Amino acid sequence: MRIGQIIRATEWWEYKLLPILGVFYATLAYRHASIAAAWPVVIELLIGIAAGAVYVSVINDLTDRDEDRRAGKPNRLEGRSGMTTVLLVAVPVLIGLAMAWRWRDDPLLLSAYGAAWLAFSAYSLPPLRLKTRGLLGVMADASGAHLFPALVAALLAFRAGGAAPDLVWLALVGVWAGAFGVRGILWHQLSDEEADRIGNVRTFVQRHGGRWARAIGARAMFPLECAALFALLWLLDDRVPFVALVLYAFLVIFKLERFEMHAAIVQPRPRHLILLNEYYEVFLPVSLLVASALAHPADWIMLALHCLFFPGRLSQVISDAWKLPQRIHQ
Repeated sequence: MRIGQIIRATEWWEYKLLPILGVFYATLAYRHASIAAAWPVVIELLIGIAAGAVYVSVINDLTDRDEDRRAGKPNRLEGRSGMTTVLLVAVPVLIGLAMAWRWRDDPLLLSAYGAAWLAFSAYSLPPLRLKTRGLLGVMADASGAHLFPALVAALLAFRAGGAAPDLVWLALVGVWAGAFGVRGILWHQLSDEEADRIGNVRTFVQRHGGRWARAIGARAMFPLECAALFALLWLLDDRVPFVALVLYAFLVIFKLERFEMHAAIVQPRPRHLILLNEYYEVFLPVSLLVASALAHPADWIMLALHCLFFPGRLSQVISDAWKLPQRIHQ
């Protein structure tokens, strides 16, 4: 098994990093700053967040081995030597400590970054292991995977532009990321409902049932997430991300009608399309880069680099859009 498979790179490289990059780009756009001028900070952000993603992937597999055996689920660390496991944990931790040292002069940024690591650890590691403690596990995962990384991205963008953090902007980013994160972990727990039942993993869904998870995700978190998103876009005062949202909406409508897919908010379904995910992963970051490039020509280079390093989701959207005219005439 390759190292990328062990650290679950395909599960987070684009799906987790792109929404966080979108927050970074949006915050720079809010400050009317060039993204290209902040390229060293983009690298810092990617290294810092990727280290955390590797860490949480490894400790999740490490602490889930017994439950995975009972449920008959594959585990990427099964059969790995103790030294391999130690290295897989130690390397991202050392990188994370290096980034913390790099940001030691910024207490707010350092606190947000450290809180993400603490949330990761509390979610998976005993004796806390909040994953098995219902709502606390939901909050820990949402905080570690989305809330605090998004705040790190926003704070780094303010830092790169030499501006003091805007508390209203940070609050909206926090609400959006927190709601999106809760929706995401409820989705995963609903997807793993049967395996968690067999493995006796006492997640929120196992404790309270799928009905409560669906209600919280669809009736509370999704409206809150959408409200915060629209508030952020309104503060940006730029038409391009709004145009991208309209284009995304048209793509969703066509995929539902012509590709016979099913819209999903938090409940997994056959041939599902998780609402807003493609906007966060493709349309929003690309539209922000285009808008910035129109004001700062050097940002066209950043757009090209973005597409080069994150081609997967973008190519899928382009492929789907390319098929639409054929489906319309069928």
